[in-house]
Amino acid sequence: MSLKNKIKKIKKREGNIVPFEKDKITKAILKAGQSLKEFDIKQAKILSNKVVEMLNTLYADKKFPPRIEEIQDIAEIILMKYGFTRSAKAYIIYRQEHIKVREAKKELLSGRITKLPLSLNSLRVIAKRYLLKDKTEKEILETPEGMFDRVSKALALVEKKYKIPFHKIREWQKKFYEIMFNLEFLPAGRTLTNAGTKLPIISNCIVLHIEDSIAGIFNTLRDASLLQQSGSGLGFPFHLLRPSGTLTIRTKGVASGPISFLKVYNEAFGVIKQQSRHGANMAVMRVDHPDILDFIHLKEREGELRNFNISVSVTDKFMEQVKQKSKKLWICQFNNKKLKPKRIVRDNHGVILDIKEIDITAGGIMDEIIKAAWSNGEPGIIFIDEVNRANPLPGLGRIEACNPCGEQFLHDGDVCNLGSLNLDKFVIGNKINWIRLKEVVHLSIRMLDNVIDITKFPSERVNTVFRNNRRIGLGIMGFADMLFQLNVAYNSEQGRQIAAKIMKFIQNESHVISHQLAKEKGVFANYHLSVYKEKGIRMRNAALTTIAPTGSISMVTEVSSGLEPYFALAYVKEVMGGEKLYYTNRHLEKKLRKENLYSEELAQKISLKGTIQTIREIPDSIKKVFVGALDISVKDHIKMQAVFQKYIDNSISKTINFPYNAPISDVLNAYMLAWKLKCKSCTVYRSSSREKEVLTLASKKDKQIISSPILDIINPSAKICPECRGRLVSQEGCLSCLACGFGLCSI
Repeated sequence: MSLKNKIKKIKKREGNIVPFEKDKITKAILKAGQSLKEFDIKQAKILSNKVVEMLNTLYADKKFPPRIEEIQDIAEIILMKYGFTRSAKAYIIYRQEHIKVREAKKELLSGRITKLPLSLNSLRVIAKRYLLKDKTEKEILETPEGMFDRVSKALALVEKKYKIPFHKIREWQKKFYEIMFNLEFLPAGRTLTNAGTKLPIISNCIVLHIEDSIAGIFNTLRDASLLQQSGSGLGFPFHLLRPSGTLTIRTKGVASGPISFLKVYNEAFGVIKQQSRHGANMAVMRVDHPDILDFIHLKEREGELRNFNISVSVTDKFMEQVKQKSKKLWICQFNNKKLKPKRIVRDNHGVILDIKEIDITAGGIMDEIIKAAWSNGEPGIIFIDEVNRANPLPGLGRIEACNPCGEQFLHDGDVCNLGSLNLDKFVIGNKINWIRLKEVVHLSIRMLDNVIDITKFPSERVNTVFRNNRRIGLGIMGFADMLFQLNVAYNSEQGRQIAAKIMKFIQNESHVISHQLAKEKGVFANYHLSVYKEKGIRMRNAALTTIAPTGSISMVTEVSSGLEPYFALAYVKEVMGGEKLYYTNRHLEKKLRKENLYSEELAQKISLKGTIQTIREIPDSIKKVFVGALDISVKDHIKMQAVFQKYIDNSISKTINFPYNAPISDVLNAYMLAWKLKCKSCTVYRSSSREKEVLTLASKKDKQIISSPILDIINPSAKICPECRGRLVSQEGCLSCLACGFGLCSI
């Protein structure tokens, strides 16, 4: 029987008075006791009663409530009094760590204090990437709350353009602020950074086509350079350029081919910084371009073409021939001319020494693709015919390429605003809160649509297409966290059913609100070229849903990125002085504590293994639900991607994880299944296939931690770059991305 509590209020460190919650004392005491296995929940409740008893004695008759520090002092005394000295020490260390964290947060915000319950890791990302700074870029000028206020005000004021009454604008501002403050939804980083400032809001996903002429190539490079300088990531269809060895009419010379110009673009982007990082880019080439073999092997050497990801765009015809193991030779084409694929020999400077046409089947080309992907994760695969079957703007022509992360397939000059719902926030009492999810979806679409009105790119070519199509990319993050809360395995039929239900709901509600916005503000300018015109449905936006990698914003919310499972359920952080700290997924830790299984020893064991599947102390009921990326079969990864794709307007950024010992044949099987299930793309990565990686597990053999002093700011859901999903490597003591050069040294 719990003791009657006479203390109703407490005073927090910031000075605000809040209701006294005894459960928080119980949880804090339990955390200390469980970590060392000194006592369980029953004993923790007894001890917290003793704390309340002493509080009643000391503070019940006082005019002012006890301070939180005084309550913690009493908890320490009680632990010591009843003989739990080891737990008392753990509790003291816990308090000291929190004091350090609070001071670090205050220092990070240049002396300001945030009331948001953000971890130090989250705050580091926000401070580095989003908060306004002074001219020296050293002093922070706003809190996270200030950032949300700035963004919500800027986006709400767009409503004024549509003659919305001022009181209604204030309502929208309040609602926009609320869903960001609650971390239920966050727009992409560029919106968080630039909204409400003198800088135009920049959306990160753009595709630019390249005209097949010297003037066209360098005009696009000029536009691309300006866009990169502004913070945009870009995708290019290099198959639009003539093959190497082609005779040129004007100069009567020989074309050097698309790969030569791709390398020119790569060098140019290498010297352009995007707020202290290199630009993320995607190079795409169709499988029926004669230079495809040269393209496939572009990134064989680790570190080559470091400013680009690469993807091969495959057709249904190609996949059918691979499936049938056809003996027919694969014939390429350019400008309606049938040509054989080419083998190109280059010197160390990339100069072409020899070009030979060769006889090769579709299966032979696929073999070269899968060997390259098995070796280091590139190239990715795009199922371009499936992309165009879902093209919402057929009147604008075929879609040829995607953005750097592969979730946005766009026409020449088109852009997409991104933002993501945090599904972790929509679970209450083991149930999905559909009512609140609907509200937030509607608000999110309005916010993203308003971003379009106040965005201006340094390229009129882009501005025109962007505004005429009004594309939006509302996605998700925290899906794995949602499943953990619902006690459902990612790699289960029930998990896929939840995925289908949640994404279908988001998709439907996105279309509902876009239809309403069309009535309120008008349809997008290219509506007459869209599938919606054919269906007789008025829409505000050409497309509405996608699933982006959510690198930085999932770091802020500390949830799984996009639709990905967690890469590992525990990871290691090396702090000052070489001390190793073991971090367990918060949902798993909560479950283990509830079952009275948690301990520091167990957390270390999970970190060493990276999985709980082989740990005997953990029951099968927990193992079944708490699976990481490498616990999930390739088949189940792809099935989940396909389920989501069914209810998404655009595409998905996802990595299909393979164990290191996976045979090459598994990659082919993955591609064939993804194509069969109507995915739009497929990116694979075999664990440890690159020489240098971060977010590695603790080595069991030598018990050395392969990590970094700044490892704590990386989302433990995957060993990927938060900007472009390239691979992060350690270089000169810092972490950087092989694909886009994103640096983590200064965060």
